[in-house]
Amino acid sequence: MLKTSFFDLPDLVLLDVIHYLSPFDAIQAFYDIDDRTDRIINLLIESQCFKTIHHLRLPFFNFVCRDVVPRLSSNLFHITLYNHQLEIARNNEILSYLPNLSSLHLINIIGNEGLLSYFLHPQLTNLTIEFLSEHHTEAQTFTCEQFIFNKISKNLLNCHLKNQSGIRLQRLTLFPNDSLQQLTIQLKELSDLHILFDHIPNIRSLNVELCQWTTETIKYDYKKLSQTLPNLTEFSLETNHTLTFNQLLLLIENFIYLEKLSIIYRNYDGYGIDTVHFDLILSRLNRLIDLDLFIKFIYFNLDAKCTFEQNLQFKQRWSIHTHANATQKSYVAYTKPFRKPVYSTSTDILFQDQSNVFSTVTRLSLRTHTKQENVLSLIRSIKHQFPSLTQLHIVDPFGMEHDQEECSMKLLNISSFDASDLKIPNFFQNLYQSLPNLIHLHVNCDILTKCNLDSLFENNQIKYLQLLTTNLDEISYFLFHFSNLKQLIVNINKSSQRKSHRSLFQWFDISPHLYIVHVRAPKLSDIFYLRLIKNEDEFYLQHCNEILTLWK
Repeated sequence: MLKTSFFDLPDLVLLDVIHYLSPFDAIQAFYDIDDRTDRIINLLIESQCFKTIHHLRLPFFNFVCRDVVPRLSSNLFHITLYNHQLEIARNNEILSYLPNLSSLHLINIIGNEGLLSYFLHPQLTNLTIEFLSEHHTEAQTFTCEQFIFNKISKNLLNCHLKNQSGIRLQRLTLFPNDSLQQLTIQLKELSDLHILFDHIPNIRSLNVELCQWTTETIKYDYKKLSQTLPNLTEFSLETNHTLTFNQLLLLIENFIYLEKLSIIYRNYDGYGIDTVHFDLILSRLNRLIDLDLFIKFIYFNLDAKCTFEQNLQFKQRWSIHTHANATQKSYVAYTKPFRKPVYSTSTDILFQDQSNVFSTVTRLSLRTHTKQENVLSLIRSIKHQFPSLTQLHIVDPFGMEHDQEECSMKLLNISSFDASDLKIPNFFQNLYQSLPNLIHLHVNCDILTKCNLDSLFENNQIKYLQLLTTNLDEISYFLFHFSNLKQLIVNINKSSQRKSHRSLFQWFDISPHLYIVHVRAPKLSDIFYLRLIKNEDEFYLQHCNEILTLWK
C-alpha cells in the first residue's frame, strides 16, 4: 500500500498549513527536518516567518543566523534584535548576507561599541534604538557621536531614540545631520533640545519628550528657529513636570511653518495657564491646520481668566474639552476627538467625567482615589470609555480596602495588566478575574503570597511575566502556576546573600516553555557572583551592572 507523507504534499498545500501557524510555531515545527531542509526553509521564507526573529529561542536563532539569513539575501529590509542577540548575529556575519538591509531596531541596548559599530552601517535609512537605562551613557554617546550626528550618516531619514530617563546631548561632539527628516527622541532636559535644534537643519517631523526638570536659567535664541528649521512642519512635545507653560510657548512661537502641532503638558500651575497668550501664538502660526492637545495641571487657587472657559471662541475653534476637579484641584483640557494611544487619569475623574469615549487609547494608566472603590463601577467605566484598550496599568498608592464583590463583567480586549503598584490582594484578584485573555502580567510577589494561586491562575494563558521581589528563592513556587510562560523578568531590590546564577536554571525546568529570563537589580553584584558567570551548553548568558540575561 502506498503511503503519502506530509512532505509529499505540494508546496501550495504546505504554505497553507504554515499560514495557519504563528511564525514562531512554524519555525519550531520545521526547523530541524534534515532531509528536506532546503525546501522547508524556502517555504518558511516565502511565508515571511523570519521577520520577527528576535522572539526566537536560542537554538532557533542560531539556526536562522546560520542557515536562513544566507538565503534571504536581498529579501530582508528590516531586522529587530535584542542586546543579548547582537554578539551571535555579528559572529555569524549576518550583514554580509543582507545587502538591502535599510531598517534596524535594537532593544535594551547596554553598550558595546564593537557591536554597535558593526550594526550601525551607513546604508541605514531607518533606525530605532531603545536603551536599557540612563546608566549606559557609552552606548548613547557612541550612537550620537559616531553615527547619527556624524558625517558618515548621509542616508538616515527616520530615527527613534528611546531612554526613559532621557538622552543627554550636552558635551558631545556632534555634526549636523543634513539627511534626517523624521526624529523621535527622549531627551534629558531643555538644554539638550536646544543642541538638537542646531543639528537637524532639514528636519520635517520632530517628536520630543523632555524627561528632567531644568533648574538653571537657560538662554537660547528662539527667534532664529524660523530660519534654521525652515522645513519643520510637524512638531510634537511631551513634558511631564519638566517645563513651565511659558517655556513651552517660547518653544513653539517661532515654528512659523508648522502644519501639525501636538502637545502633552503636565505640571503644577498655581492659578492656571495663560490661554490668551496661547491663543495669540497659535493665531500667528498661519499654516497650522492640526492641533492635538492634552494639558493637565494641578492648581492652588484657580483663576477663571487662566482657563479655556474664558475664551470660548478659541475653545470651539479647536474643539477643546475641559474638566476641572475641585477635590483633586486638577484641570484637564484636550482636543476632541482624542487621538493619542496613551492616556493617564485618576478614578475620580473617570467617574465624574464620562462624557467622552477614548476610542484610540490602547494603553491606560489609572490612579485610584482615597475613597473606597467599587470594582464593578471601575470595570464598567473602563469598558465604556476605552473600547480599544489592550494594556492597563493601575496605581493604588493608598492601599485601601476596596469593594470585594465579585465582578462578572469582563474586559476581553486587554492582554497586558501592570499590577505592580497594587497593595491589596482582593483588589488585584477582582481585577485579574475580569481579564480572561491576559498574556502579559506585571505584579508584586507580596500580592501573590496572599492569594489562592491554584484557583486564581487555573488555566491562565500568561506568557510574559514580570515579578517584583526581595527574595529570589520564592520565584520557583510562583512559576509552578504559569505553565505557558515564555519570558520572565524578575526585579529584585536587595538580597540577604549573594547566589550563584546556576540557581536560576531550575526555573527553566519548572516552566517547560520558558526560554528567556532577565533579572534586574540596582547593583547586580550584590545579588550574584558575577565573576563566575559564563556561557553554558544550553544557555547564552549576558550581564552588566544591572541586568542578567539567561537565554535558552
